[in-house]
Amino acid sequence: MSKESFPSPREEALEIAYQTRKAILSGKSDPVATLRACLVIASDLGKKPMVEWINNELSGYKKKEVPEYRVHKCHVMRDDLFDEGFRDYSLTYPVHFLMYFSKKNENMAVSLSKEDNEKSSSGKLTLYVSPSRIESTLAAVVDNCFSFLNDIITELQYGGVVEYLMEEIRKRTDERLTTFNVKITEETQSLYINLTSTNPADWSKVGHSCRKILKLLADSVFPPSDEKYGAKDGRTLEVTEQCFINRLYAFLDENLPSDEKKFIGAQIDYLESYLRQVVNYAQIAEHNPSIEKFHANMLAIHTYLVISDILRHVPEKSAS
Repeated sequence: MSKESFPSPREEALEIAYQTRKAILSGKSDPVATLRACLVIASDLGKKPMVEWINNELSGYKKKEVPEYRVHKCHVMRDDLFDEGFRDYSLTYPVHFLMYFSKKNENMAVSLSKEDNEKSSSGKLTLYVSPSRIESTLAAVVDNCFSFLNDIITELQYGGVVEYLMEEIRKRTDERLTTFNVKITEETQSLYINLTSTNPADWSKVGHSCRKILKLLADSVFPPSDEKYGAKDGRTLEVTEQCFINRLYAFLDENLPSDEKKFIGAQIDYLESYLRQVVNYAQIAEHNPSIEKFHANMLAIHTYLVISDILRHVPEKSAS
């Protein structure tokens, strides 16, 4: 079977959510397959509580406390067939193990511990989990997955518009960078690694990556020069190696289409101010080991917006 490629984890999650929900509604999906599909979705979207729950269902709860739907009153018998009544029992077993008994449609016999046996006047105790108890557990698992899928489809299809737009900008920008400048692409990978890290010390490294990305971008679109650049507004700018903001400004000043001349002043001034703010913030973040994840994310977003706007004025044929 060919491996399907998705533009982003978000789109992969949405497609799998649709397919899995459809399979549940048609009765063509078993609990294990449903759980595995939901695990991919939860992993793609960073839903850690859901990932933990799915892993417990697939691997068993072992010594962990089980959900309420896994606790059942089960019949207990002594080996001499004396009826010991009913006891609450926690089903800690993995879903695939429960499915085995569900398909056989027979009781699951569980030998109780030595401590439980000592409570009995005599004989070994065996607890029996009926097929109906197992079925109700599996049904609860599928119901939880179904609820999760509905929430994910609603979230991805009808909500998170800002996140979707940013994902689209990031996707298009990354596609362009692969043919424009390999070094920038490599640096964006470093940016992603630091952004997704759970170590706060890595978040400050986002500032370094953003500054480096903007400098590499300036090197590509307007290489450094010892000669000063004369802007259309009459200013003279230094465009040496370290003056990469000026060089990005100079590139835009040179390359804005003629039919946008009436907007040149406002757009250039805005982008120049914007670029300087992004770089200044990047410098602060680079030397601040306690930067918050929110600010690291915002810095990466703004850097991507700058790259996207710059590349919009780079002809495709100029990419190398």
